[in-house]
Amino acid sequence: MLSKFESYIKDQFPYLLKEKSIVCCSGGVDSVVLFYLMLSVNKNFVVAHCNFKLRADDSDGDEEFVKKLCKQNSIEFYSKSFDTKKIKKTSKSSIQMIARDLRYDFFDEISSRLNIKHILTAHHLNDSLESFLINISRGSGLDGLTGVPMLNGKIKRPLIEFEKGDILEFATNKKLSWREDSSNKSNSYLRNKIRNKIIPEFDGLEGNFLKNFRNTLKYLKMSNSLIHQKINELKSELLEYNKNEVSLNISDLEHIDKDSFLYYFLRDYGFVDWDKILKLIDGESGKKIFSKSHLLFRHKNKLVLREINQISDRKFIIEKLIKNISFENGTSLSFKDVSKIEKNNLNIITVDKDKLIFPVVLRCFNHGDYFYPYGMNGSKKVGKFLKDNNIGEIDKSSKLILVNGDDKIIWIVGMRLDDRFSINNESKNLLNIEYHE
Repeated sequence: MLSKFESYIKDQFPYLLKEKSIVCCSGGVDSVVLFYLMLSVNKNFVVAHCNFKLRADDSDGDEEFVKKLCKQNSIEFYSKSFDTKKIKKTSKSSIQMIARDLRYDFFDEISSRLNIKHILTAHHLNDSLESFLINISRGSGLDGLTGVPMLNGKIKRPLIEFEKGDILEFATNKKLSWREDSSNKSNSYLRNKIRNKIIPEFDGLEGNFLKNFRNTLKYLKMSNSLIHQKINELKSELLEYNKNEVSLNISDLEHIDKDSFLYYFLRDYGFVDWDKILKLIDGESGKKIFSKSHLLFRHKNKLVLREINQISDRKFIIEKLIKNISFENGTSLSFKDVSKIEKNNLNIITVDKDKLIFPVVLRCFNHGDYFYPYGMNGSKKVGKFLKDNNIGEIDKSSKLILVNGDDKIIWIVGMRLDDRFSINNESKNLLNIEYHE
């Protein structure tokens, strides 16, 4: 296996022969074999270990084993312990997902602290098969059927082409020591059930099942690459990007496979109810659906995608008058004393300073809001004013309103001043208010 590993590294990861890396080692046979293989090709690496405290003394024993292994071979050792069960009490994720996130966060922390670009994990071909079967059971698309990726940013998997049998044979022949995780024998987890019950059945089939599976993954990756290439071409051609939203002309979907395109366009934004999405195409303007992070709605002849945090109810309290106030969403208001009305644009108003009562509030539009539009007679509902100015129902919810301390509207930001705060002959103190996006 060593010669195959060396050849594979030279072909796929030549930089690992010269540059420093982090070897992630749990103490199990896979990561211990990776440790010894890396010792053979480039000793310039450190080891990172996570102790999730899930198996009492056994978890501490794993940590001590890896620490001793590093000391014997003069390799730097980094570890971190987590109270995973305590974290689980406040999380909706499974223990496995929590541990996975903690693990990769720690590896990334070590990478950044030591300025090391490569994080090596010991995933192998059998892990890819397990992921393949899990994703089939969950109704995955093609991306989920291409196995564990060889590369994923900083993460490199130099054992991904090797079978579990090769790893065990190497460890046995070299008389290596490793730690057995007793939880791997439990079939309470789906991955373990697949590993312990289903995959052995495949191994019993005629022919070399894993070798054929490796070829299948190769062909799936080739097909997937072509699909993504075409999807990216269509995205570049059809999608319009404007500030914090993406739009798509519905008529453009008539000339392509709309189901496939919408799947690849919207899946990364958390949309899964494709029946509702397809109904949205034929629905009325203003119809909308939500994912956890995004809003998709129809506006006239377009589908528009927008982040939810761009439309959520924002409220910023301004306690006192200072020169410039920045808000957490990246916007700001600036205040400037002036002697006369300067040349205004939509994002600047001049008001009678003496009419301001603090704190003033910058918030989103509320149904029932009304104001006295400057240049018009009488009051008007803000919702009607926005509609008359072609602001749709979706955009109304995020329209910012500046409100005085007595609840009177000062300004529909970027659109119209309230006449009650405008300058007249009796005004002595003038103030410019400017909004910056």
